[in-house]
Order: sequence, then C-alpha cells, then structure tokens
Amino acid sequence: MQTVPGRICQRSDLAIRSYGVAIPKLRPFSSGKLPERLPTAKTQRAASRNLAKSRKGFKCRAAAPPAIRERLKIDIEYGLKRGTTDNSYLVRDGKDFILIDVPDENFKEDHVATLEQTIPLQSLRRIVVTHLTPKRLPSLRALLERKQAAGGPLDIHLSNPALQLLRSSLGGDKEGAALLSSVELVAARSGASLEVGTEIALKLIPCPTPRWPDLLVAYSPGDRLLFTSKLFSAHVSPEKAGEDRGEVTDKKGWDAYRNDWRNFFECMLAPVAQQVEGALERLDVVAAPSTQSGSPLQAVLEALRATQAILEASQTARFGAKSMGVRATGVGMVAAALCPMHGPVVRSSVTELVGQYREWTRAQIAAAEQASVAVLYASAYGNTAALAQAISRGITKAGVGVNTLNLEVVPLDEVSLSISKSGGFVIGSPTLGGHMPTQVQTALGAVLRDASAKELPCGVFGSFGWSGEAVDELESRLRDAGFQQAFGAIRVKFKPTAKDMQMAEESGTDLAQREGKATGTEQAVGRVLGAMCAITARDDDAQSAMLASWISQASFDPPGLSVAVKKDRAAEALLAVGSKFVVNILAEGKEKPVIKQLLKPFKPGEDRFEGMDTQVSEATGCAILPGTAAYLECSVADKLEAGDHWVVYATVDSGQVTEEGALSAVHHRKIGTTY
Repeated sequence: MQTVPGRICQRSDLAIRSYGVAIPKLRPFSSGKLPERLPTAKTQRAASRNLAKSRKGFKCRAAAPPAIRERLKIDIEYGLKRGTTDNSYLVRDGKDFILIDVPDENFKEDHVATLEQTIPLQSLRRIVVTHLTPKRLPSLRALLERKQAAGGPLDIHLSNPALQLLRSSLGGDKEGAALLSSVELVAARSGASLEVGTEIALKLIPCPTPRWPDLLVAYSPGDRLLFTSKLFSAHVSPEKAGEDRGEVTDKKGWDAYRNDWRNFFECMLAPVAQQVEGALERLDVVAAPSTQSGSPLQAVLEALRATQAILEASQTARFGAKSMGVRATGVGMVAAALCPMHGPVVRSSVTELVGQYREWTRAQIAAAEQASVAVLYASAYGNTAALAQAISRGITKAGVGVNTLNLEVVPLDEVSLSISKSGGFVIGSPTLGGHMPTQVQTALGAVLRDASAKELPCGVFGSFGWSGEAVDELESRLRDAGFQQAFGAIRVKFKPTAKDMQMAEESGTDLAQREGKATGTEQAVGRVLGAMCAITARDDDAQSAMLASWISQASFDPPGLSVAVKKDRAAEALLAVGSKFVVNILAEGKEKPVIKQLLKPFKPGEDRFEGMDTQVSEATGCAILPGTAAYLECSVADKLEAGDHWVVYATVDSGQVTEEGALSAVHHRKIGTTY
C-alpha cells in the first residue's frame, strides 16, 4: 500500500472529519476486467470526487470540500440517510487522458488539486461532460483555468443542451469567453465517438429526459465500461452499505444496495419512465461474465448472453438490423461495470440492476396507462424542479402514473397531448422579474384553451427569490377560469426545506389517491388483528405521524420489528433506511383521542400534533404521544417491497413501559382493503 496526499470527508450533520487515503498499486488490466479492488472516495452526507484511470490500470484519488454550514440540496431532495458519492472518472488514452464529469461547485478546488496530483494537466486532452448544471459550471471553469495555465490542447465533448448552457453562462463574461476560445467545444450526437488512431476510446450516446435534457452516456468498448451518468445511480456511501473503507464497487452485492437504487429510480426516473425505457433500449446493456459472482451455471448463461450480443452486433453491422431481424435501436453494450455519477461502481449486480430497471420502468408505464397526472414546470435555479420531483414522487407513491414535463425543453404539442391523456395536472413556475417565464405562460394558455381540462383536479407551485408573483398569477388565472385546485398553492422562498419537500410530496399523493372496493377474500383478511400503534418520525424540520396496526416482532436478538407501511402514506418518506422513529403502543381505553387526532384530514405539511401534549424523544427527536402503554425507539435497518406496501424492518434501540398494567389497544377491522 502507498499512502498519498488526499482526503475523503465523512459528514454527520455539520461535522467534517478528514482521513488519509491509502492507494494500492494495481496491476494493469484490460478486456473489461476490473481489478479486484477499486480504491476511491466515499462520503456521508457530503460528496467526494473519485478519479479513476482505466485502460492500462486504475488509480484513484479523493478530495473533500471545506466544512459545509448548510445541508446540501440533495440532502433535502432525497432525505439522505446513507450518504452519497459524486463520481468522476479518468480514462487513459495512450499518453493522454480523458476526464469524465466535473463535481458540484462546493468541491471544485479539491477536485482540481487532486487531479493535478494524479496527472500532469498538460496530458488532459479531452473532457466528457455527461450532465451539466449551473452548480457544476464553477468546477469546470476552475479546471479550465488550471488547464490553460498548464498548456496543451483540450476538447470538451457534451450534448447540445449542455453546450448551450456552457456558452450562455461561461461565455457571458470576458474571462469566461477567453477560456472557451482556448478549447474546442464538440456537440455529441447519436453515434458519436472519441477515437485514438483507428481505435474507438469512447462511444457517446445521448439519453435525454425532461429534467436532464443534456444527459449523455459514454461506453468504453475496450474495457467494457459503461459511464451511465444519472442512470443506475444511488445516493449511498459504500461504507454505509458495509463496504471496507476505500471500496468503490458494489462488493456487498444486490441486497446491500437494492433499496438505494430503487429510491433513486423512484425519486428521479419513475416520473420519466417513457424516456428511461427509450434509454434502456438504446443502450441494450448485457452484463459481461466477469461481473458475475454467482453459480457456475449463471456464469455460463451470462457468457452465452454476452457472446450472443457480440455476434448479433457484428452481424447487424455487416448485414443490417432489418436483415438480421433484430432491433435497430439497441447498441448491445456488454458491460463489465456500470460507472454512475452517484453511488458505487456497479460490478457484481449488473444483471440484477439492469433487469430491475426494466421491471420498474414497465410498471410505471403500465400505471400511467391506467391513470396519470401531468406535472408541468420550468425552473431557473433547480428549486422549482426539486418541488416538481417531490410532487411527482407523491403521485407515483399512490400507484398512479406521472408524466413530468420540463417546459423549457418540450414542445407545446407534447404539453397539450399530456393534458388530454391525464386525470389531473399541476403546474409550477419560478418568478423572474415579477413574472412567469414565457414557457410557463405558453403552457398555461394551452391548458386554459382546453375545455376538457376544467374537469381535472389541479395544483400550482413554485420557488421564488422575493415576491413570488408567478405562483399567485398561476393560482388566480386557473381559479378565475373555473378550475378546481386539489391543494393550496405551494410557495417556497429560495431553496425548499425538508418540510417544503414533504408538503409537496403529500400534495402529489392527495391529488392521485383513489379508493378501491373489497372482495370476499379481502374481507376475510380484514379479520387479522394487530395492536393499535402510532408511528412518529422526523427528518430535520419535517415530521409526520400515522396510525399503524400492521406491526409485529421480527427478531429476538437484536430485538426487531416489522412494520407494513403503504407507499402513499405521508410518513413513508421519513422511513428510509437509517432513519429513526418511535412506535407509540396505545393503551386500551386511552387510544381514542390519539386516533381521532391522527384520523383528521390534514393539509399537506400541516402539523399532525397540534393541540396534543407530546414529549420529544432525546434519542430520535420524534414525538412520544400521550395515552400510550409503552413506546419503542427504533432505527430502520431494511425495507422490503410487498405489493402496495413497504415492509420496514427496524431494530429496537430502546423502549419504556409508560403505564404498568395497561393492555395494548387492539384494532378490529371488517375488510382487508382499509385500515
């Protein structure tokens, strides 16, 4: 092992600790075989940068930001409990190097410093940007300044939307324009590739979505590495998943990361399932045999699949897709590893993850065909987009499909078509100069002209800096036109907090919820009894509570519980793996006041505990309710998907009997379709 300068940051709330990074000397590898151990950075709550050198060998360095005094936006948006990583990769291209992606602006100095320690910047020949946002532009600018000082040519490959953002933002001042004039900007189009002599170093495949219209995927044929940007990402620190310090791959396997991959998919990709399906068809990923650690039969089957894909691609290239009777859309990429922007490098779980992505996508598309809600928005700084994503998440939790459209990139006819096929809609806008952006005004006009749209439930939302006139105008124009709004306008000043995101998610669920009818079998199921409890949960300034009777002891040592939570329950968002909550076991004869309080209809984000004499658990920060026989302080250890519910397995950290001799209240039901 060789110790080198560098830091990784581990953050628990606001505390930052730095460590040295041990970098092993690794043997060269090729043909898609990754080394047994890929050293990299990990973070908890804050992001780190992973710089990897491939094709002739791997070398990684880590960098940490200065202490951060406020929660990062992704903390709010995803309710992070298991950290995250923010990855970039360095690919060796002969004597030169290709850098894939730059970090958030919080990490720009450390990222550039680490890069300079890893390679001479004169040898950095190309940068591939798979996703660009205003918060990543400062990092790119800092790198270009150092590169200009170091000398040497540089090409930047990015999608056309990212190219437009780069030119309009960085090129808006004299120094930025000078930096751009010193490099070659290349718009990546479908089928584009980066070549070294006669060899293809990287293939570039645009995979746009409404929220990420600039999304780009890169594939290294020689190593069979697929750099997937936001696709196949997860907000999780490998160490939080049980990996050894410095481990970057999913060495612990599918079970260690499945909930993190699923959560990222549901938060960010479920609302754009049609585009995800198109991306999966274009990529047509097949796991290389080297990624499998299962049975010999599985390895043989995967080898056959990989061989078939290679032969099919070769024959298709020679004779054409139509002659071979294969899909012309699929690239047929044999992947030894998926290298995403966030989370672990996926090596051992490629087959499972790609397969589940297809299943999750099909399920979302099927749900949208039954019923769907259109979420329309424009966003100046990402804050209104975060609210749109939270609302979309709430809609999908209720089992309803959602069509999320970024009005800055979709044509007007797509907006009109989405409204005509939807059972409801919400529209969000930032306030720019005291008004709605032109794209939102145009979309609103299309909605108002559609006579059938007046029958649909709707809602409005938006983030603003000072006055928020755009949200007021949206609300008043829809109201004056006779539209029925399903929830009050969501107005957020500057960045949304955890409570704002909770309110947005609950508003989406309220709009989408539907009631069903019970069968005879379901009536029989309703005879199953359970103790009447109240779950209280908290995350920063967001808190919630729910009645629960589907609770059972699940283990003796350590003491553990299983709790069934419906996917559309407001409290579900606060029960991610790593979260803490309190089980209030209600006492017989004293349960009615609590039940009455928690069964009241609450507006999104409204205080569930108003008027109740509650205590606060010092260990969890969650409410302890009156009228309990006992309470348990718990930590979420795992979640298992079970139909329209999550089965949450939680360890009991501590507990107390609050009333000796009191019996637990029992919940009797008549049917199994309601609580």
